Amino acid sequence: MTESTKEAFRRLRPCCVQLTKQQTVQNVSELRKLLEETAEEDVQQLQEYALFPLRIVLKQKQRLHERLTQAVLECMTHVFQHTQVHHWDMLEDTFTQLCVLLSSPSNNGQVADLSEEVKLAVVTTLKSLLLAADSSLLVSLYSVKYLPLIGHAVSVLLALAEQEGARKLRLETMECLMVLAGCHSGCEHLTPSLERQIADSFASFLPGITMTLCRVIMGDAKQGHAVTVCATEAWSSIVTMVMSDSSVGDSQSQQSMESCDVSERLRSLQVRRTEDWCNSTADKLKVLVQRIAGAVSHPNWRVRLALVEFAHRLLSRCNKTLQCCTAPLLQLLVSQVGDDYPQVSDRCTQVLTRYADKHLGSRPLVELLEENLHSLATSLPRLMRAADDEKKLSTLTLTQGYLKLLGSRVATLLNSAPHLRRLSMALLQVLEMDITDVKIVGERTPGGGLPALSVSKTMSPVPLESPPAGQYVPSSRTKRFRHFRDARVYDLLRQICQLLGYYGDLSLLVDHFQDLYQQSALHRKQAVLILNQILLGSTGTELPDVAARPPSEETADIICSLLEEYVSPKNWHLPTSSQSEYIDISNTPPDWSSGTTLPLKNSSDWLIPITSPRPHQISLKTLNSNILLICLQLEGIAVFSKVLGENFKLLLIQSLYPVLEKLGDESAVISDTAHSTLVSMCESCGYSSVAQLIAENADYLVNDISLSLRHYSLHPRAPHVLRVMLDNSDKDILPLGRDTIEEILLALDRHHEDRSVSFIRVLQSLVTAINRWFPGNKNEEANQRPSRPTWAVEGTQSIRDFLVEYHQTKKVADGLLGDDDITVVEHDGKESAEDAGKEEAMEEADRKAEVPAHIKNVLEVLARCRHLMSSGDPRLRLQVLDVTCEGLTALRDNPDHLLPQVHQLWQPFTHRLEDPEPLVILKAFETLCMMGRVCGDFIRKRVVKEVWPKVTTFLTNQAKISMKTGPAYTHTVAHRLQSAILAGLGPLCLQLGVGETEVEMIACACIPYLSARQPTKLQEGAFGVFDALIQLEPDAVWLILCDVYCPVLPQPPHPCFSHVKVSGSASEKSEYANNVTHLLEKLR
Repeated sequence: MTESTKEAFRRLRPCCVQLTKQQTVQNVSELRKLLEETAEEDVQQLQEYALFPLRIVLKQKQRLHERLTQAVLECMTHVFQHTQVHHWDMLEDTFTQLCVLLSSPSNNGQVADLSEEVKLAVVTTLKSLLLAADSSLLVSLYSVKYLPLIGHAVSVLLALAEQEGARKLRLETMECLMVLAGCHSGCEHLTPSLERQIADSFASFLPGITMTLCRVIMGDAKQGHAVTVCATEAWSSIVTMVMSDSSVGDSQSQQSMESCDVSERLRSLQVRRTEDWCNSTADKLKVLVQRIAGAVSHPNWRVRLALVEFAHRLLSRCNKTLQCCTAPLLQLLVSQVGDDYPQVSDRCTQVLTRYADKHLGSRPLVELLEENLHSLATSLPRLMRAADDEKKLSTLTLTQGYLKLLGSRVATLLNSAPHLRRLSMALLQVLEMDITDVKIVGERTPGGGLPALSVSKTMSPVPLESPPAGQYVPSSRTKRFRHFRDARVYDLLRQICQLLGYYGDLSLLVDHFQDLYQQSALHRKQAVLILNQILLGSTGTELPDVAARPPSEETADIICSLLEEYVSPKNWHLPTSSQSEYIDISNTPPDWSSGTTLPLKNSSDWLIPITSPRPHQISLKTLNSNILLICLQLEGIAVFSKVLGENFKLLLIQSLYPVLEKLGDESAVISDTAHSTLVSMCESCGYSSVAQLIAENADYLVNDISLSLRHYSLHPRAPHVLRVMLDNSDKDILPLGRDTIEEILLALDRHHEDRSVSFIRVLQSLVTAINRWFPGNKNEEANQRPSRPTWAVEGTQSIRDFLVEYHQTKKVADGLLGDDDITVVEHDGKESAEDAGKEEAMEEADRKAEVPAHIKNVLEVLARCRHLMSSGDPRLRLQVLDVTCEGLTALRDNPDHLLPQVHQLWQPFTHRLEDPEPLVILKAFETLCMMGRVCGDFIRKRVVKEVWPKVTTFLTNQAKISMKTGPAYTHTVAHRLQSAILAGLGPLCLQLGVGETEVEMIACACIPYLSARQPTKLQEGAFGVFDALIQLEPDAVWLILCDVYCPVLPQPPHPCFSHVKVSGSASEKSEYANNVTHLLEKLR
C-alpha cells in the first residue's frame, strides 16, 4: 500500500466498523462522504474493504428500512462508478444479491414490492456493476453455467420496463438491459469473441425481450416519447447483436469453445444459432417489425427519428439474416422521407441513399420495390375511402418514396400493362372530385361574366395575382375531392403524378390517360388533372431534389395534341348553366360529362327565359361536372405555357381566343380560372400584363371575332371575347376593333328580340373602356353646378341691378325673348364685351373638325339604348340604364353631343321612373343623378315638371308605410329605393339649382322622414337633403322647419315689424324635435 492508501484506510476503518455494528442511514452517509473525499486510486485499492459492510447489510434476512437500503445501494453505485471489479466472487455475489433484492420471494419472475426509489437504486447499481466488471469476468458470467442467472435478471428487468409507471425508472431499466446485453454505448471495450458469447446467451432470451419491448414501443403515448425512443433503441440493438450477419456466421466456432463440464440440462437452455434457427426467428421477428413500423405516425419527431435509426441498424447489420424484414423496413424509411422535421427527413434520405447505392443494383430489391408499389396501388383506393387522414398521408408518402427509389426504373416498370393499369386506376379513383356542391354552379360573376377584378390589376405592368416566381399554383377553389379534404393529401398526389412524368415514359403515360379521357365520362376530370401534373413534372421544375431539364421536342408535340383535344368544341363548349348558350346549339355534341345525349334545338341567351319544352333538364351534378372539367382544362393550358415557356407563343393562336372566351363566362369559377391562366401565359411568354398580351395578338383575335359573328348562331359566345378584350386592353385596340364594333351594332339590330343582352354587355364594356381610356375633367362638378348670384345689398344701385337681372331672366324663362334678343345685362345695362367674345369662340367651335371616333361609338350605343329602354325584360332595362350612365359620362366634355342625346333619351327614360319593377326605378333615379351631374340646369325645367311630382308623391306615400314598420323593413326593396332617392336628392337639387318653389315641394315631401319613428337610414338621408336645401334657400327651409317644430318663437328685430306666426309644436317630446333642432342650429 502507498502512504495515501494507508491514510485512506485509517479514515475509512472506523466508519466501516461502526456500520458493521450499527446499520443506520447516518453511518452509510458518513461512509459515502469519506469515499467521495478519497482518491479513485485509493478507492480501487480499498474496494473490497469498503464494500464489505455494505454487502453485509444487503444480505440480512430481515427486511430493512427502504431508506437504509436505498442509501446502501447509492453508496455501492458510487464505488462501482469509480473503480473496476477484478474479482469474480465480488461480481457473482453482488450480481446475485441485486437480482434477489429485485425479485419477489413469493412469485417467481415478478418484481418485489418495493418503492420506486429503491427499485431505481437497485437497477442503477446493477448497471454500474456490469460496466465496472472486467472483460475476463464477463466471459464467465455469460457462460452456459450462469445462463439461468442472466435469464432471471433479464426477466426482472423486462417486468420493470413494462409494468412500472415512473418514467425515469423505465428508462434506467432499459439502459441496464442494454448494458447486460453488451450493446450499450459504454460497452465499446468488449472483444469480438465476448460479443459473440453474449449473442449466444441472449439468443435464448430473444423472444421474451423482443415481444416485451414491442409492447412498450406500441404503448400509450402518455408514457412519454423518451420511453418509446429508448425501447426502440434497445429492441434494435439487442436484435442486431443476436442476428448480426457476422456473428451468426461464426456462432458454430463459439459454441465449440464452451466448457464440457456443464450438465445437459443447462446446455439445453442455450440456443444454437444455426441457419434454420435464423430463418425461423426472422419470420417471427417480421411480425414484430411490421407492428413497430406502425409507429411512424407518432406525433413526436424524436420517436420517428428513432424508428429511422431502428431501420438503419437492422438493414445495415442484418441484411442477410433478416432479409424477409427488408420490405417493411424500407417501407418505414420511405414513409419518413417527406417528414415535416428536417432532422427526420434528412437522416431518412441519407440512410435510403446509402442503402440504394449499395443494394439497388440487385434484382431482388428492385422486384421487391415493384411488388410493394403494386400492392400499395391496389390498396390505395380502399384506404382513401375508409382510413383517416394520417393513414392516407402515410400511404401516399410510401408511394412517393418508392417512385423516388426506383427513379429511372419507373419507365421500365410502367411498360408492364398490369402495373400501369393498376397505378392509373388507383389515381383516377383517389382523385375523384366532389360535384355536389351547389356553390360551383351558383357562383356567378358580377355583371354577368367578368371576374371580380379591378381594372388596375389587369392593366398593371406585372400581374398582381400571379403565383410566386418559379412556382405554378393552380386555382384552389375548383379542387374539392370526394375522398379527402386535407390539402397535404392533394400535394402528395400532385408530386406522385409529377414523379411519373419525370421518371416515366411521357409519351406512354399521356397516351394512356388520354385514352381514358376520351373513353370514360366518369374519369374524365381526373384524367385531365393527372395529365396536367404529369406534364408539369416532365421538366422537374416543381419537384424538390431533382435536376430541372428543358422540354424536349416530343413534349412540345404532346402539348400540341393535348391542346387541340382540350379546346375542341365537344370538350370546350359544355353547358355550364341551365340556360347556357351551348345547351341546344345544333353543332353541340352530346353532354359527355353526364353520359346522356340532349336534344338539339335553338336556344336563347341565358337572361331570356327559354319557353321551348325540353324532355330532359340538366342536373346540378352535370353542370358542376362541366364547370370543373372546363376549369381543369384551363389549368392545363396554364401548365402547357409553364412547361414550354416562350415557345408557347407559337400556340397562342390556338389557345388565346378560347381562354378569353372563358374569361367572359358567367360562371365565377370558370372566369377566375381563366384569369389565372392568362396570368400564367403572360409570365411564360414574357408579357408584362394581360393588356400587352391582348394588344400584341389583337389582329387575329379581332379576325376570329368577325368570322364568328357572321355565323352567330354557331358561335354565340363571340361577343364575350370582344367584351373581355375591351375590359383588359388600352385605347390602342380601338382602331383595330372598329369594324368589329360596327358588326356588333349591326348584329344587335338583327337580333334585338332574342340576343339583346349579350350585345348590350359588349356595348357597356365598350363605353366603360372609353371612359377609362379618355378620362374627363376632374372638376366637372364645380364647372357644371349652376351659379346662383349672391347679392350683397349695400345700396340702391345693387338693388336696381338685381331687379333688372331678375326682369331679364323672367322674360327668358317665359319665352318672351327670342334667341337673338337674349343678352346678359351688366350693372350698367350695356352688353358685355367679354360675353360677346365667348359667343364668337362658341361659333368657332361649331365649325371645328369632325367628331372623334370614340365619341361616335358612344353616340351609336346611346341611339340603341333609346330603343331598348322600353324592353319587356326588366334585366335588359337595367342593363340599358347602366349603359346610358356610362355613355353620358363619356360625353360630359362634349356638350354639343351630350345635350341632344339627353333630349332624345328623356322621353323613354321618364317612363322608367314609373316602372313596375322597383329595381328599375332605383337604377333610373341613379341615371337621373348622373344626368344632373353632367347636364346641370339643362334638365332643370324637365325635372321640375316631370320628375319632381313623381318623386314627391312616392316619398309622401311611402313615408306613411315606413313610419309604421319594424326592423325587418330595412331589408326590403322599398326601403332600398327610399334610401337611394333621399341620398341622391340633395346633390341633384344642388346640381340643378332649383328655385324656392321646388325647394318647398321637396322639403314638404322629406319632412316626414325627420320623424324619430322612421328607420335610422331614412332619417340620415332626409338630413342630407335638408343640408343641400339649406344651401339653396335657407330662409324658406327655416320657415318650413319652424312649421314642424319651433322650440323658440322668433322675435322681430324691431317693433315696427309684425310677429311671424308659426304652427310648429314647441314640445320637446315631439317626434321631430331632435332632427329639426340640429337643422335649425345649422341655419343659425
